[in-house]
Amino acid sequence: MRLQLVCTDNNYKGPDLHRWGPGTREIYSIHYIVSGKGYVVFRGETYALSAGDLFMVFPEEEILYYPEESDPWAYRWVDFKGTDAKGLVSRTGFSRRCPVVRGMAGVEPLFHIYEDGVHGETAKERYTAKVYLLLTYFLKEGKEPGEKRTYFEEAVEMIQNSYWKQELNVGQLAKNLNVERTYLYRLFVEHTGISPQEYLTEVRMERACELLAGGELSVQTVACSVGYKDALYFSRLFRKRKGTTPSNYRKNAREGLTR
Repeated sequence: MRLQLVCTDNNYKGPDLHRWGPGTREIYSIHYIVSGKGYVVFRGETYALSAGDLFMVFPEEEILYYPEESDPWAYRWVDFKGTDAKGLVSRTGFSRRCPVVRGMAGVEPLFHIYEDGVHGETAKERYTAKVYLLLTYFLKEGKEPGEKRTYFEEAVEMIQNSYWKQELNVGQLAKNLNVERTYLYRLFVEHTGISPQEYLTEVRMERACELLAGGELSVQTVACSVGYKDALYFSRLFRKRKGTTPSNYRKNAREGLTR
């Protein structure tokens, strides 16, 4: 397995007068201040940090950091690199304009990446998963840079991913997107010519056709698999949409009569 994000180091430094830099690195390194105080000098700016604050070391960027002599900091750090690193970090609150994020006291346990007794590829994959999880706590709400996804596109994705959930309905879609139902209705009519409920039903019926054509599942199982608890209701709805019963559709599919 070729990992797109790799943890290269993870450790803890207790309170002392150790300082690093000015210098550069080839990796990303995120530091969490456990206790005490210290300073980060980055692009001509000096940032004073204390417990609960964090800072990021960016590849090929000169940085200097050092403790407050009267109350030296202790910190944990995680170093990482990989093809996914730049994109993920760009979506966080850390940036080359300001490498500091403040007031995140609850994330300290996420910096315990390494585990005793875990080795080889299993360790790499597990540590990578933990770094992904750590970075998600700093992701900013909103779209990725350059991404212009619409509410309609997000609603379609929700339907495609969750059509099998019996509780999925237009009200839930609107709530998840934080939009009014009437606005969501207008978006679907504009883009598809049908309501969001009709679109959801169409997605469910098309998936039901695929399952029935496979010929192995009962009508009850197919109904449940596409979001309907009541097999009779599903059968009536299917017949209304497809002009035949689920059982006949499966029979015709076996004989090559469906399109």
